[in-house]
Amino acid sequence: MIELLLKVVLPVVMIGVVTLVSHRYGPSVGGILGAVPAKGGPILIFLALDQGRSFAATSAAASLGGAGGCGVFCLVYALVCRRLGWPLAGIAAYGAFVVTWAVMLPISAWGLAPAFAVTFAILLVSRRLLPEARPMPRRATSASDLPARMVAGAAMVVFVTTVGPYFGATISGMLTTIPTVAAVLAIFTHAQEGPDRTIGVMRGMTHGLLGFASFLTVLAATLEPLGIPASFALAGSVVVVVQLVELRAALRGPRGEGLEFLAEAAD
Repeated sequence: MIELLLKVVLPVVMIGVVTLVSHRYGPSVGGILGAVPAKGGPILIFLALDQGRSFAATSAAASLGGAGGCGVFCLVYALVCRRLGWPLAGIAAYGAFVVTWAVMLPISAWGLAPAFAVTFAILLVSRRLLPEARPMPRRATSASDLPARMVAGAAMVVFVTTVGPYFGATISGMLTTIPTVAAVLAIFTHAQEGPDRTIGVMRGMTHGLLGFASFLTVLAATLEPLGIPASFALAGSVVVVVQLVELRAALRGPRGEGLEFLAEAAD
């Protein structure tokens, strides 16, 4: 009962916070916060407790391919959202995620270091290829907007955590990184605020995903030798440091993310 409650509450709170931050400080900042492993972290904790540390470590290593796939998801959604509506844009982005994860699967068998290096390269390339987002005025969140986002995100996370263990550690790793928060943010932002605002969110997500990839790498390397509490504490510390560096880089970026943040914060 407690596990199910956590599965529902954590993504609901995360999506709510990210949505409010995005509206207050801009989509780039909201996107970076959205990439914090508030979904993947708890899922891996549940897997470690239920299936063992070895199972969870294998899942974390397999999740690296999904982290790279999330970067490609953001890239593809940003590239097509000006030409396609949200249903087709979502299908295209999810297709790109699956292809990327499939390509990464044999690479992850080479070892943790090569998998992290390739994931790092994919995320950097995805970031460089993202289109520019024209500055958009901040909009207030509607009464139905926030609850709808929360319900959609919670439903996706409960599905992933319920189904994943039946397919083994590798598939569980893929399911852990399926773009749930990213998809909810992209689809709702696209439908309600337009493609330019959506591109800003996707840009922020790509900045944040490097922290997620670092989190997964630390877990995969340390879960078995250090145990669950120490491993997650170390991984959490690493992701905080990386996200702060990425946030600083985004706010000082050459494409106006920092200016957008300052302008909206001054409203």
